[in-house]
Amino acid sequence: MLKMRTLLEDLLNNRYKSLSLTIGASALVIFLLCAWLVGSHAPALNANDAALRSLVNAHRTNWGTAFFTHLTLAYNSTGTTIIAGFVTLVALLGFSWRAGLQVALTVATGSWLNHYLKSLFQRPRPTNDVLMHYGGWSFPSAHAALSALTMGSLVLLILRTKWPTKYRHPLATLAVVFALLIGFSRLYVGAHFLSDVIGGWALGITVVAFFDALFHRFLPYQVRSVQRAKRRRPRPRSNRPRARRY
Repeated sequence: MLKMRTLLEDLLNNRYKSLSLTIGASALVIFLLCAWLVGSHAPALNANDAALRSLVNAHRTNWGTAFFTHLTLAYNSTGTTIIAGFVTLVALLGFSWRAGLQVALTVATGSWLNHYLKSLFQRPRPTNDVLMHYGGWSFPSAHAALSALTMGSLVLLILRTKWPTKYRHPLATLAVVFALLIGFSRLYVGAHFLSDVIGGWALGITVVAFFDALFHRFLPYQVRSVQRAKRRRPRPRSNRPRARRY
C-alpha cells in the first residue's frame, strides 16, 4: 500500500513538473515577443495598447476605481514582501527547506530581473487619463511580475500537496485570479499598458518554471507527510527462525 502511494506521488510530481515546463516555455515565448515589440516600437503594439487603455478608461466606475485603487496600493513593496514571506513559510512548513529556498530564490531573482529589464527597455509610462502616478519605467510591470512570481509559486505548492482535488483546484484558481486582478489593476489605474502587464506576467511565470525545473532536477522535495511515511516504513521481517533461549 505504501509503495502504491509513493508511486502515485511520483506520478503526480512528474505530471505537474511537465505542466510547469510547458507553461514556462510558452511564457518565455510570450515574453520574448512582447520584448521584441516593445524594443522595436512596433506601431501595431502602440496602437493596440492605446485602444485598450481608451476602452478601459471609458468603462471605469466608482466601485471599480475604489476597488482597483486599494488593491494596487495594498500590493506595494510591503505587501509583496508579506505575501512572499507567507508563501515561503508555507513551503518551509508544508514541504522542506528546499521548497522554501526555491520560493525565496524565485521571487528574488524575478524581482531583480524585472528591475534590470525596466532599465534596459526604458519605456515611458502612460501620461493621459492616469488615476495613480508612478515614477520609473513601464516595461515590464513589476506588480504583474511579482504577482506571477508569488502566486505561481503558491500554485505549484498547492497542486503538490496531498489535499483532495476539491480543495487543491479551487485554491489554485483563487491564486491565479488574484494575480490576474493585480495585473488588471495596473491597467485600470493607468500605470501601465497591456503589453507591460502581459510581459510582467510572462516574465514571472518563466522564472517560476525555471527554478521549479532546477530544484526538481538537483534538489527534489516532497510533502512532509510523505517524508514521515517513508521514515516510518516498517522493516521487512526475516523468515529465519528465532534461536531458542535456554
